[in-house]
Amino acid sequence: MKNTLYTIIATLFSLSLFAQNQVDILRYSQYQVGGTARSIGYGGAIGSLGADFSTLSVNPAGIGMYRKSVVSVSPTVYFSNVTARMDDNKATGFKDNFNLNSYGIVFSSNDRDKIGWKAFQFGIGVNRQNNFNNYINITNDNENNSQMNDYINQAKGQMTGNLNQYSTDLAYYNWLLDTIPGTNDYSSIIDNGGVHQELKKTVWGSVNEMTLNVGSSYNDIFYIGGSVGFPFIRYFEESEYSEMDLADTIDGFNKYTINDKLETSGNGVNFKFGIIVRPTGYLRFGLAFHSPTWYSMHDEWSAKMTRYYDDGTQSSKSNKPGLYDYNLTTPMKLNASMTFTIARKIILSADADYINYSSGRLDANDYDYFDENSEARDIYKPTVNLRAGAEVRLQPLSLRAGLQYYGNAYNDDINNNEKLVVSAGIGYRTGPVFIDLAYSYTVSNEDYYLYDPTIIDPTDLSLVSNRIVMTMGYKF
Repeated sequence: MKNTLYTIIATLFSLSLFAQNQVDILRYSQYQVGGTARSIGYGGAIGSLGADFSTLSVNPAGIGMYRKSVVSVSPTVYFSNVTARMDDNKATGFKDNFNLNSYGIVFSSNDRDKIGWKAFQFGIGVNRQNNFNNYINITNDNENNSQMNDYINQAKGQMTGNLNQYSTDLAYYNWLLDTIPGTNDYSSIIDNGGVHQELKKTVWGSVNEMTLNVGSSYNDIFYIGGSVGFPFIRYFEESEYSEMDLADTIDGFNKYTINDKLETSGNGVNFKFGIIVRPTGYLRFGLAFHSPTWYSMHDEWSAKMTRYYDDGTQSSKSNKPGLYDYNLTTPMKLNASMTFTIARKIILSADADYINYSSGRLDANDYDYFDENSEARDIYKPTVNLRAGAEVRLQPLSLRAGLQYYGNAYNDDINNNEKLVVSAGIGYRTGPVFIDLAYSYTVSNEDYYLYDPTIIDPTDLSLVSNRIVMTMGYKF
C-alpha cells in the first residue's frame, strides 16, 4: 500500500507545480482553534464552555450563555521557526506576523426573571481558523540526481511544443533539458547529480471566518444556536529553488534558479448548528455540526528560470502568468464537548472533533478533477482532534492552561502531520472591562519532498510556532 501511495504522489509531481490537487484539499480543510485569548489559553476546549466569542466558530449554542452584550478584539503576534534536516544538512527559517485573531460583538436580551426561553443573542465578527505564515530553508548536497531527473520523466514522450510552460519548457529553453535524437525522450547535463540544492520558500496568509450567529437558552438548562459562516482564504507562496555546481565538475554549468509565485484567494459559506445541555449546575454537554464549506477559489501563478554558465553569461525565460477559477468543498465536522465545574472556582473542559479529510472535493466548470479527488480518497483518512483545558478563578484573576492534539490526516505511514499545542493564559475582570492574555506553543513534523519522492529522499521539517494573544473586551 505504501508503494502505491508513493506512486500516487509521484504522479502529482509530474503535473504542473501550480495544478490544483489533493494538497489544496488538505491545506484549506485543516484548522486550529483560534480566536480570543481565553479560548487559546484554555486549549480551545470551548465547545460547551460558552460565553466566549470563539465559541461562535466551534459550537454556536455557546452564544446562549451570554448574559450581557459584549464587544471584544484580539490583537496577536505570531512567529514560527522551521528546521529542515536532510542527510547531514540542517537549515532553519523564521517568519513573524501580526494580525487580529478575533474581533466581534454579541448582543444579548437576557431576562433572568423570565421562565422558559429567557434570552436571545445575536453575534457578528471574525475568528481566525488557520495561519500559514512560515519560511522554509532546505539545503542538500546531492551526488545522485537532480530536479532535472524529475523533469526528464515529466517530458518523456512529449514534443517540445507540448512541454509544461511553467517547468519543463523553461528547462528546455535554458538547455538544461535536451532531446535525444530520434526519440521524444530527453536528457540533461546534470542528471547524474553532483549539485548543491537549496530551497528558500516563504508562505504567508490565513483562513478567517466571518460568522453571523443567533442563539437562545431555555431555563438555563438547554442552549441552542446556529450560524452562517463566511470564511475567506488568502494564501501566498514565493520560492526560489536552485542547483549549483560548487565543485566545478560539470562542464558549462554553474547554476540555475527557478522562481515560483502562487497567490490563492477564496470565499466560502458554511452552516453550523449546536446544542448545550446543563443537567446540573456543575456539568454541561455539547454537540455541534459543521457543514462542509463551499469555496469559490482563484489561483494566480508564475515561474521564471535562469541559468548561469561557467563563462559568466546567463539565459532566462518566464512564461505568461496563469489564472484559474475552481471550486473546493471541505469535509463536514462534528464536535462533542463536556465541561465540569468545581465549586464555581475550577472549570475543566474537553472537546473532540471528527473530520474525514478524504471527503474533500475539487471541481470546476471545465474540469471534473476525477483523478485528484480519487487520490484524496486514497491518501487521506478520518481523524479525531482532541482538546482539553482548565481554568482556576481567583477573582478578579483567572489562570488557564490547555492542550490540543490534531491527528494525522494521512493513510498508512506515507506522512505524519500530527500537531501538538500547549498553551497557558491569564485573565482579569473588573466591572464591565476584561483583559485576557494567552500564549500557545505548537509543534509538528512533516516530510517534504523537493521533487518526485521516487527519486529523492524526504526532508524532515520540524515546525514550531508561537502565538501571543491579548483580548480586550467590554460588557454593556
